[in-house]
Amino acid sequence: MSYIMKNKFLILIFLLLCNLTYSQTFSKYRIVAHSNPVYLGTDTFPTVVVSFSNTIEIQDPYTLYIPTVFSPDGDNTNDVFYVKGTGFEELSFEIYNRWGQQVFQSDDINNGWDGIYQNQPSPIGTYVYQLKIEGLITKSGTITLIR
Repeated sequence: MSYIMKNKFLILIFLLLCNLTYSQTFSKYRIVAHSNPVYLGTDTFPTVVVSFSNTIEIQDPYTLYIPTVFSPDGDNTNDVFYVKGTGFEELSFEIYNRWGQQVFQSDDINNGWDGIYQNQPSPIGTYVYQLKIEGLITKSGTITLIR
């Protein structure tokens, strides 16, 4: 179970009590509580207590870098549309044209769209992307293709 704590003051107190450092460069930290199962009783009548206390893990926030324009014109500058970021391991990324056709899909952050759809260069225009990070966060927006 995950909890997101947005109050910097409470996070700062928590970090100080745990002898951890706080970085002002991030707008929020994710605090994730992991349950600790405890097994009591006998082999005949086992009892499982979900948790007497929880282990708290403080994770850095996700950072995303999503460009708004790319130009797959062969000049080796911004020829491929990539999503970059930190703080996550799983990603699903889809791009749709103005008719709702999926023109690109990848589950690998290292794969980018080169502006090709059905072996043809896609026309200049605006495309919609949808990004899912670890099944928790969904972000959508637009990307403009210019040549």
